[in-house]
Amino acid sequence: MNTKKGVVILGHPRSGTTLLRRIFDAHPEFASPPETHLLGACARFLEADITADGVDLGVLSGLSFAGFKEDEVHLKLRELTFGFLDTFARSQGKRRWAEKTAFDIFHADTLERIFGDSVFYLGIIRHPLDVAASSVEFCSAAGVYPSPMYSYIKQFPRPIEAFAHSWADTTKSLMVLGERQAKNSLILRYEDLVGDPADTLAAAFAQVGESFSPDMLQSALDRSDVLGFSDHKTYGESKIHSNSKGRWKSLPSPLVSDLAPMLNPLLEVCGYEALPHRAVSQDQLRRRYLSGLAVQMQKKNY
Repeated sequence: MNTKKGVVILGHPRSGTTLLRRIFDAHPEFASPPETHLLGACARFLEADITADGVDLGVLSGLSFAGFKEDEVHLKLRELTFGFLDTFARSQGKRRWAEKTAFDIFHADTLERIFGDSVFYLGIIRHPLDVAASSVEFCSAAGVYPSPMYSYIKQFPRPIEAFAHSWADTTKSLMVLGERQAKNSLILRYEDLVGDPADTLAAAFAQVGESFSPDMLQSALDRSDVLGFSDHKTYGESKIHSNSKGRWKSLPSPLVSDLAPMLNPLLEVCGYEALPHRAVSQDQLRRRYLSGLAVQMQKKNY
């Protein structure tokens, strides 16, 4: 059981982090605001360029010349973040808070440097290709690739492939964080959350020293909480369901097969079935392409 005041929710965008946030906000002891971007801002505050001589041209170096040690800078950032979130919790009549911003997972290592064991880390993992398909949909609707995700698009021009790689990197970071903070963290699977929400959430809240009532599930979806940056889809749902599980199965099989060698080892660790991996020759792919054109021509003629 962990009774730290703050819970930090981490997961790749489109993994169910907003659903978790809204459930926490429905709990009588927790206030969870829409995405504040506070933690990511703290992480970026510590970013620095490195000169050819290896000198860190960033805040930590700059402040060190003014007499501030790295631990002091981290403390100031914690105080800044906790100040905002504590004030928000009090404004909602709650004594604890849960913070979730979708892109915080891309800064997991830096966030651990700043916050250490002063918060409880609650991670959530979803099948990578469901995440990738949903991420493509999100970016299309938003009309932009957010910068942490765009860096992968620049490396991998096929969006599904790009987001599969970002899922792999962030999931590894989350699992390493979980190992380092073994007494101070829990990682859930999205599929377990939507498939058996009552038991999954009862176990999660027990880890943070609170009880859970199934009534909170409906309350989380019904309540008109503070509106702000968030996943808009959850606001259109009247109940928790698993309809979005397995949507990756409609992806082109050659693409899935291409990604299988990279994803399968991590899928196994996370408790998912391995992706099918079947080598398909270029000749077979060309014939499949021509068959598709022929089908379209037949439709046109009818």
